[in-house]
Amino acid sequence: MTSHVELSDAHLLAAVRGGDSTAYGALYTRHAGAARRLAYTLVRCPADADDLVAETFAKVLAMLRAGRGPDQAFRAYLHTTLRHVRYDRARRDQRIEFTDDLTRYERGEPFQDTAVVQVERAQAARAFAQLPERWRTVLWHTEVEGEPHAQVAPRLGLTPGGVAALAYRARERLRQIYAREASSAG
Repeated sequence: MTSHVELSDAHLLAAVRGGDSTAYGALYTRHAGAARRLAYTLVRCPADADDLVAETFAKVLAMLRAGRGPDQAFRAYLHTTLRHVRYDRARRDQRIEFTDDLTRYERGEPFQDTAVVQVERAQAARAFAQLPERWRTVLWHTEVEGEPHAQVAPRLGLTPGGVAALAYRARERLRQIYAREASSAG
């Protein structure tokens, strides 16, 4: 039997189509250097050139196994395929946008952990319950109900400025109690 090294490209191509994978190994050995040299002229990075060569040989092998591809002039077909693979990659890479700002692509819906929300509400309710009745009343009407100070003032027997001052002190005390509740829970 004749060695693969002695056979022409046409004979090796026929052998590959017949299922002889060692024949393709002989074609690879024979033409890989030339393919690498061409790849180095098409891309800057040696690793990219090696990837390009590997992808090209794999593509040509798939074509041969499917009964397509060259019958002769393997190197010309290989080089043409290599260029096409490179152009396909260049077109694909042009469509890729590298960015660390994904605001254009994400909906930006904030995530709320329902367990955390429930814990925070319970802590807020405990803190609110610890306030004196008068402070709870002023906070309820001004913050929850959104009533103006002038409307709340007659209920509490204060001036609108007095309501504002009382509401300020009540909010500050509520913050302190809530912070203490949160730190003791965590």
